Amino acid sequence: MNSRIAPALAICLLASLPTAHAADNPKAASPVAIIFDTDMAGDCDDAGALAVLHALADSGEAEILAVLVNSGDEARASAAAVDAINTYYGRPDIPIGVDKSVPNRPRGRSPYAPALRDEFPNDVGPDLDAPDALAVYRKVLAAQSDGSVVICSVGAFTNLRDLMASKPDASCPLPGMELVRRKVRECVLMAGEFPRSRSFDWNTHLDTAAAVAFVNQWPTPSLWSGAEVGEAIFTGTQLQATPQANPVRLAYELRPTYGKPSLERGRPSYDQTAVLLAVRGPQTEYWKVIEGGHVAIDSHGRTEWQPSQPTRHRYVRLACDPEMLADVIGELMARPPGERR
Repeated sequence: MNSRIAPALAICLLASLPTAHAADNPKAASPVAIIFDTDMAGDCDDAGALAVLHALADSGEAEILAVLVNSGDEARASAAAVDAINTYYGRPDIPIGVDKSVPNRPRGRSPYAPALRDEFPNDVGPDLDAPDALAVYRKVLAAQSDGSVVICSVGAFTNLRDLMASKPDASCPLPGMELVRRKVRECVLMAGEFPRSRSFDWNTHLDTAAAVAFVNQWPTPSLWSGAEVGEAIFTGTQLQATPQANPVRLAYELRPTYGKPSLERGRPSYDQTAVLLAVRGPQTEYWKVIEGGHVAIDSHGRTEWQPSQPTRHRYVRLACDPEMLADVIGELMARPPGERR
């Protein structure tokens, strides 16, 4: 990646300061109510991130409200792969929704999603038959306490844009923007690259118009973990110690890194960083939070941090050796289901 960012087309200058994260203490008394929005298909870090989220739920730090798919593969197996992982961790009834917009941006055949569908218990069915992500978003959010939900998005921004634009329905009388403003405390994203992109970021490129709409319109604080963070933190080899019955292990076995299975070589922890931040907040021993600016996105999906008056946007930098976070994330990924620490 070597292109400098073009003039930004999307600028957000929001008036209010970001609120403090309520889960800075990893052993907080009440679990963080979280919705995970994922492109479970291409890279195995989505599977790793969901494993981290389940481990945090097992420890009482998180309550998984729903898992939503924002970009699938040509086999339409992403929702089934999510369900296989949820089932392995003892949570087969977590609501799952899939972006039903046209096109649904299949990205070729996933190296692992069809195998997870075919080799592990799941019952959600093909992506096209799964519940609509927007309907799941609205129903789940409407049932939560005001200001209680953290959304963790690690893929395309389509579901978030559609949620903002949604109209009142049978599940909730509020329009989408008011529903988000009332129920969502924060949105934590793995997207972009900071302080500026060297090339386009995949997550902002998948649906650039939706990403632009997000930075301009999303009404609650957002915390960004860029690609430069996750690419420095290699995890996945820890899964070798887990049983063959673990679908996340298989995802890392089937997704290659430099010609060998990621189970052997590891893989950048892009999405796991966002999950960790969403649940535990930006713990100062690991993260430095950058404020006093806003995220801008150009027409190619490239991002840039532009200093300005304080807005609701923040992003993180590493404040520690990447190996420290690799140890934390790797242990959570490999932790047996149901184990509380």
